[in-house]
Amino acid sequence: MSSSVTFLGTAGGRTVVLGQMRQSGGMWFELDGTNILHDPGPGCLVRCKQYRLSPRRLDAIILSHRHIDHSNDVNIITEAMTGGGFEPKGLLIAPKQCLDEDPVVLKYVREFVEIIQSHEGVSLNINDVKVSFPLRLHHTVETYGTILEFQNRKVGYIPDTEYFEELSRPYRNVDTLILNVVRITRNPRISHLNIDDVMRIVSEARPKRAVLTHFGMQVLKASPEYQAKRITENTGIDTIAASDGMKLPLDSKGSLFI
Repeated sequence: MSSSVTFLGTAGGRTVVLGQMRQSGGMWFELDGTNILHDPGPGCLVRCKQYRLSPRRLDAIILSHRHIDHSNDVNIITEAMTGGGFEPKGLLIAPKQCLDEDPVVLKYVREFVEIIQSHEGVSLNINDVKVSFPLRLHHTVETYGTILEFQNRKVGYIPDTEYFEELSRPYRNVDTLILNVVRITRNPRISHLNIDDVMRIVSEARPKRAVLTHFGMQVLKASPEYQAKRITENTGIDTIAASDGMKLPLDSKGSLFI
């Protein structure tokens, strides 16, 4: 059974998300028959319909953090996954802040799923997929990256964070590393990675392949594809820029398809 990730959106940063200059629905992982939706941002349910992905097939929903571009559609997707709540099933995995402090997960949908709080060092199995949250990231709210292990393969995801010394360590030598890159230049007031940060992480982690997503306005203007090419040339690691609706095989380094 094949494995892949479909990018339901590649928008990052307020201007791009609010203007829908790129879509903002998150990522759908299909890993050897297990379906996991990560960060269902604005429009996620619509994009699932557009790309012929039925939420009824989902086994789990993961939120990296509570910001609206990562969590806006969590309640409607939870309802869609569970048949409007009439057929409870699956997992909802999220940081404590998503549930307790000005919660983004509504109380009535919590009865439809099993809820697990993510925190640094936690790991669990979803069918034959191991999901782990190795580090708390440096962002304005409680945020965790993810590692997905299946079929002797590893996929890492680094969501919104500023760069810090230990960031690359858990992601060393993963098969595919997905990174959110909002900016070209550094701004100390904004806790997001820029292209130089991403280049450093890729150099340190040495994944077999890197994928850029979650583009802010600076990156869109500077061409995500050109930035990916720069990273490939400077690190020797094959790096690509995701696009809306792109379906990327994860069980090999095969060509992407839509």
